[in-house]
Order: sequence, then structure tokens, then C-alpha cells
Amino acid sequence: MKELLSKPTILFYCIPFLFLLIYLRIFFADYAYLDEIHFLWHNTDNTNFIIFHSTGRGLAGLLYQKFFSSISTIGQLKLFRIFSLIGWMLTALLWTYLYKKWAELINLPKQIWWLGSLYAVCSVSVCIYIGWAACMQIFLGILAGLASGHILFINLYKQQKAVRLSNWIIVGALLLGVASLFFYQSSFGIFLIPFFLYYIQTKKAKPDRRVIIGVVFYLAVYLVYYFLFKYWLKVYHLEASNRTEIHLDFFRKLSFFFSGPLPSAFSMNLLFRPSGIFSQIFYVLVITIWLITTFKRNKHNSIATNILFMAMIFLLLGLIYLPSMIAEENFASYRTLFVFNLAVFIMVADSLLYLFKQEKYRRFFTIFMSLWLILTSFYTFNYQFINPLQKEYKVLRSFVQTNYKSGIRNVYFIRADKSLFRSTFHLNIYRDEFGVPSTYRDWVPEPIIKQMVFEITKNRKIAEEINVIQFENAELFNQSKPSLDSTTLVVNMNDLFHQ
Repeated sequence: MKELLSKPTILFYCIPFLFLLIYLRIFFADYAYLDEIHFLWHNTDNTNFIIFHSTGRGLAGLLYQKFFSSISTIGQLKLFRIFSLIGWMLTALLWTYLYKKWAELINLPKQIWWLGSLYAVCSVSVCIYIGWAACMQIFLGILAGLASGHILFINLYKQQKAVRLSNWIIVGALLLGVASLFFYQSSFGIFLIPFFLYYIQTKKAKPDRRVIIGVVFYLAVYLVYYFLFKYWLKVYHLEASNRTEIHLDFFRKLSFFFSGPLPSAFSMNLLFRPSGIFSQIFYVLVITIWLITTFKRNKHNSIATNILFMAMIFLLLGLIYLPSMIAEENFASYRTLFVFNLAVFIMVADSLLYLFKQEKYRRFFTIFMSLWLILTSFYTFNYQFINPLQKEYKVLRSFVQTNYKSGIRNVYFIRADKSLFRSTFHLNIYRDEFGVPSTYRDWVPEPIIKQMVFEITKNRKIAEEINVIQFENAELFNQSKPSLDSTTLVVNMNDLFHQ
């Protein structure tokens, strides 16, 4: 490890290899997960653009409208996952390069630079971004936000006295920031990462002007974005989604912050389960060690100063996660948590490294954490995500191909139980991202059946005429006593999965 750290360019060669090692199966796996099938079936109308534009992601809407209109089969969805994989390779390489510059400026240890760079490859969030085509645009938001923050931070850091920023710097950082928000709001938090890392290295409660200017500019970008969003809604005569409503209940959001995002972030890339005893213990243990270590490192400060320092850290973390902190819904999904978790991971890893004074122990810690990131990522992506979805899709497609006949007009679809994967694959359920069957959700049966019929018949009109009647479970299906004849087909996902 010492030799690797002395030759940092080696990491740039390792990153593409690690991406292929962890995410190789996207080149071969066929499945349609949740929103993917809706976007695919509606690829000939304007639905995809409207969905994204009404939620404040207009650039993402344009991308999805263009991309999904270019494909016609479920198998082709893998092209978008490959697109995301390549995009995340480039994003990780740029992050590693810029992060190295910041680390050198603020004197972060090389081991922390190494681990922070690996995190961009192995994050649980990246597993979602690559495996779920409905998240393929997020790397573009990260790239734009990363460039925006870097431009401002580097220029501020170089100035010792009076702050003078050229119009090109201000406009460039602003445009990149707004673009980041229009791709995916939560991705723009990456803008604050260099300012956040700089602040925690100062070990002072009062942030200096660099941090203050960074935060003010960050909030100003949100303001510009908000007015542009409202303007474009009027241009396209659209209503804003209720998911964009601002909710400023401070105590409710504070409770959400400490019960949702924070436990996930302090789980150090281990899939966090709110109901899991191990998850709860592990999170509390890590955050306790971090708190003790931080007070020990800053022992020259008074207790009051250290408390204010901690409060400022949590405030900056809240700002990094700002879109979810002001939204009406409290939903700490991993697809919103990449930047937040990245900031916490680097901060905690830096604190843990401090506990090891001798070089050999620091080397062991770096190797252990590197393997931890790679193994948790490989397991999460391949076993928690890909395996069950592949089987679910395979059994459904096989059944439809075997049993669909010309003349079938009605399909009775009994949706999968939420815990279907748990009994077969012994998986943990987390939100709508891990451990939940795609056909558990009520918006999946109709488009997936129609898409499969379309692929079988090559006739979209026939597929559109299929009437899909869905039931939450077999009991409700039996109670309805439907009329079954040669024009009907019954799909029971739970039975199919266990055959």
C-alpha cells in the first residue's frame, strides 16, 4: 500500500478495472426494474419528459425522452446501464483527480485521498445508479456540480486577502450548478464537498470567509434554479409535482435527518436497515468513535468550541443534503445519498486513521477499508440487486412467452409479495431499491405485460389492447371470482417465482 500511495497514478488505472469487476453483469443481465418499464412502454409519447420536468429535472427529461425513444425492447435497457457505467468511470476519474488537488491543498492524508477515491466506485448509491436505468443521468449532475464547486473553491483558496472573482468564474460556476440541479437535485451537494473538507481540517468552530462565500454561492444557485424551474413550467404549461413542494417544519426535518440520512452515512457503505439490530448497533458504534476521536483531536479547543464545531459540521451536512431537507417527503433513499454519504465517509475515515500512529497500522487500516468497500459493493450489487431481479424477470417472461396466445385480451395479474425475495434469497428490504420485487409495485404490471406482448407479436396495437387487471394478492383475486376463459391469462408472481 505504501508503494501504491507513492505512485497515485496507479489508482487511475485501477478504477476502470474495479468498475468492471463489480458491475460486469450489466453487460449480460436482462431485467426491467420499476420505472424502467414505464419509461420504455411510454417511449413514443411525451410522458417521460413531463414526469421529469414537473419534478424539476428538465435536462434529465430531455435525455430520457431522447434515449428511451431510441429503443424498443427490454433487452436494450442494458445499453443505458452501460452508458451509466461508462459515465461513472469518467466521473470517478475526474473526482479522483480533483479530490487529489484539494487533499494536497488542505493536507488530507494520502490514505484518505485513496479511500475517498475508491468510495466513488464502490458506494451503495453508485450500485443503484448503474443497475437502475431510471437513474442513468445522475452522473451528469455530479459532474456538473463537481466542476462548479471546484472552480469556485480553487479560485477562493488562492486569494489570501481581498476576494476578486472574475465574471467568467461566477457565471461558469453558476451555469454548471444550475445544470446539475436540472439533472438531479441531490447531485448538486457535491459542490460543497471541497468547502466541507476544508472546514473540518481547520478544526475551528467559526468558518472562514472561503466557507461562508462557498455556502452563500451554493444557496444562490438554488435560488436561480428555482426561478428558472418555475419559468419553464409556465413555458411548457405544466404543473409542478407535489414532490417539489417546500416543507420547512424544522423539528420534523431534524428528526428525519438523525433517523434517516445520518444512520445510513455512518454505516460506512454497509446497507443500512432501519429495523435491523446490527445496523442500529453498528451505526451508533461508528458515530460514537467519531465523536470521541474528534474531541480528542481538538483537545486544544474548549468544550464549547468543540460543540459548536460539531454543530457546524452537521449544518454543512444538512446543506449538502438540502433538496431532501426542504422537500415535503421524508425519504432517505440511496439514490439521494451519494454526496452526503461520501462526505461522512471521508470525515469518519480521517478520524479513524488518526487512531493509528504507526505507519504499519495505517497501512493495514487502508488495506482493510479498501477491501471493505470493494466487498460490500460487490455483494450489494450482485446479490442484493441483480440476482433476484434477473430471476423475477426470467420467470415472468418465460411464462408469458409460453402461455400467451393470439386472442388473449385480459390478463389477471397477482402482484408479488413485498417479502418475496427475502424467503428465496434471504435479502434485506430497503425502500424501493433493494430486496423488493419490481412486480410488487402497482405501476409495473400493465406496462411490463404490454411490453412483453409487443415483443412477442411485434405489433404494438395488439399489445395496447391488452387489458391488465391487477390484484395485490391471491386472496383478493379469489374474492373477485373473475370469469376465466380462452381470452384470459392469469399471472401469479408468487407461484411463478417458487416453481
